Amino acid sequence: MNQTFDLRRFNLVLRLHFSEHLRTYLMGIGILFGIWIIMLIPNIIHVTHFSESLYRSHGTLFGFIFCGAGAWFASESFRVVGTPMRGIPFLTLPASQFEKYLVACLMLILFVLVFLGVFYTVEGAAFSLVNARLPQDEPRYHLLDLSGTAVPIELQYVSIAGVPFFFLGSIYFSKVPFVKTGVVAFALLFGIIFLNQFIIEQLFPSRDSYGTGAFRSVAFIQNGIWYSVALSGTPKMIVDAFLILTVAGLWVATYIRFKEKEV
Repeated sequence: MNQTFDLRRFNLVLRLHFSEHLRTYLMGIGILFGIWIIMLIPNIIHVTHFSESLYRSHGTLFGFIFCGAGAWFASESFRVVGTPMRGIPFLTLPASQFEKYLVACLMLILFVLVFLGVFYTVEGAAFSLVNARLPQDEPRYHLLDLSGTAVPIELQYVSIAGVPFFFLGSIYFSKVPFVKTGVVAFALLFGIIFLNQFIIEQLFPSRDSYGTGAFRSVAFIQNGIWYSVALSGTPKMIVDAFLILTVAGLWVATYIRFKEKEV
């Protein structure tokens, strides 16, 4: 099979994918709407005054649900190659390896866009109801700013790295990839938490730590005074660059593993 990328052939593979999975995707969108309505409506139904804490509540909910839904969706990306009966027809489909891989990547991107669209649609409707009954002299609620501090930094990290990690797991594990990748993910997460705590104890001995941002910040009390220390400048850039390289590496590793499947 010619491995040169061809836009027309890619379009055919994409149309085939939608014809096979469109009903499932539509059901998934309906479930997402249901989840967010259940999560957000009770959260704001009794709100009568403006409070910043509502943003933090929405941010935490967003982080947890996105991590869970994104992990499950990504782990299903290459389920088709999990068994010879389904995998052989897919792998022998007359399209290049990159075209098939690109379809899976595009589905993940669409998932993120749809997830954001559903969340902001429900949140926008909920805030419209709340804003209508707030006192005139109070600020109005606006859509959640995901680039701010409403989403805990740990959930931001997991959200960014979790999807490509489970994407790799979907092709690496032939059976129950979601469960197996989840076990590995939790083991790595606990290892990272332990390493982060170990570094903090070495840098700030004999202090009680009250909060940390993974490899970014630490808060503690000394002599009755609250201190908050955060990375800045080059150290912060190094941590961010490591995260970006890790995510990029996961996408590349998934493609390499997929090529091995076809061989």
